[in-house]
Amino acid sequence: MFARVRLLDAGTRDGLLRGECGPYRWEVRLTRGPVSYGIDPDTLYKGRGRIARLVLYAPIPGTRLMRKVAAFDRGWRFGRQEHLPVVQRVVRYLESI
Repeated sequence: MFARVRLLDAGTRDGLLRGECGPYRWEVRLTRGPVSYGIDPDTLYKGRGRIARLVLYAPIPGTRLMRKVAAFDRGWRFGRQEHLPVVQRVVRYLESI
């Protein structure tokens, strides 16, 4: 369905990672261990996970710009259901590293 998930940049700050999954780009704040406000890898809701923040960007057709389509910051702000397959792939990848 989507291209593989790739890590593009480990960032200059501890735990900040950037990558891509097909046409989508993502940024996350990864903690050292599971936290109560992270994304639960099984349910993709707030629970016991290592991902404290996740932002998913999609390309705007006809331009080189990206727009924010999903955001998690200690709870889902928007976009989880519309982009669930991409979010699942990114979360599974990040929980495995």
